Amino acid sequence: MTEQTPLNCEQALAQVFEFIDHELKPHEREAMREHLHTCKSCFSRAEFERRLKGKLKELREEADPAAQDRIEKLFKSW
Repeated sequence: MTEQTPLNCEQALAQVFEFIDHELKPHEREAMREHLHTCKSCFSRAEFERRLKGKLKELREEADPAAQDRIEKLFKSW
């Protein structure tokens, strides 16, 4: 197996949402984990995005059905 070039911050931040959503290939996920283990700035950003996404999901689940529909439409428009 060939050794991968470590991610830089720009590459890591470009993949942060795919990482949070478990959409990266195994080797990409491992490269991201390695980067986040060594880069406090990117780790903080990824952790912020993960928590924000969790909180938004929680709020959406607590909302009444009409509000859930509006929230879903808002997300799709982004």
